[in-house]
Amino acid sequence: MLEPRVSEDGPAIQVRGLTRVFGTTSALAGVDLDLPRGAIFGLLGPNGAGKTTTVRILNGVLDPTHVETLRVLGRDLLTEADAIRPLVGVQTDTSLYERLSARQNIALFARFYGLETPEALRRADELLDMFGLLPRAKERVEKFSKGMKQKMLLARSLVASPQVVYFDEPTAGLDPEASHELMSYIRQVSTDQHTTFFITSHRLEEMEGVCTRVAILADGTIHAQGSPVEVARAAIPRVRVRVTPVAGAVLTGADLLALPGAVAAHVHETSITVDLSAEDAVPGFVRAVVALPCDLLGVAEEPPTLQEAYLALVGASEEQREAAEVAHR
Repeated sequence: MLEPRVSEDGPAIQVRGLTRVFGTTSALAGVDLDLPRGAIFGLLGPNGAGKTTTVRILNGVLDPTHVETLRVLGRDLLTEADAIRPLVGVQTDTSLYERLSARQNIALFARFYGLETPEALRRADELLDMFGLLPRAKERVEKFSKGMKQKMLLARSLVASPQVVYFDEPTAGLDPEASHELMSYIRQVSTDQHTTFFITSHRLEEMEGVCTRVAILADGTIHAQGSPVEVARAAIPRVRVRVTPVAGAVLTGADLLALPGAVAAHVHETSITVDLSAEDAVPGFVRAVVALPCDLLGVAEEPPTLQEAYLALVGASEEQREAAEVAHR
């Protein structure tokens, strides 16, 4: 029988002072993390940052060198790993049984969780149907596309209805359409089942669109964490407003720089962005823009992006990090 989902208060994952050393190399140097239940969390960073090492420790494959707190679903991972294991799903291994059918692949893992064959096959069909693969249930997985195989891996990780799922670079090698589809399924499962997803990735735009919380990891330390908006605003403390005039309207950067609070203007093909001196300058600036003798399509604040935050925090030395050995990831 599958392990029942348990209802507990508190964070899904709580980490304090996580350190991991390989020989003389420090892969993780005092990592702190807090994940609320039901979050879609993205651990972002360049190659060699320590993302995979973090996942391996959290799913019990690798021991920490030192840690102050390491709790998953309210339990101490170091002393209660056996109680935690049935409550989590893991996709770090990208291999499937290519010569088995889709149904057989999923049913096999359901059998590992104690289901008898008829129940395992029913569970396999439920998951294949969830991901739009039921019409292909009898086909060998070797015939599937990369995107279909990634759906299979996600389905396999959900066999036991886990409360936490670890995903290591789930969209690596996928085209944008397949990546978007996979992220949509993750969002759906998180919403419908209140499942917490812990995803490692370096695809910033993709993570910004799906994650409710992110952390930026580089050189084995967390440089920032919070919602994507919180991380971006903390790293890029600017206030910017985009002004878009109608086609053919005459509006210059100088016109906008003359308005209260404006400190810089950036002219684009169809719009102008203006940096303001402070957040409380926005209302007065907007009123002044609207009063100009120019027809406008829109005036909107343009918050900094997660990519801008990432580059500001770790981008300067990224090339050196990517060239470093990644055996300790």
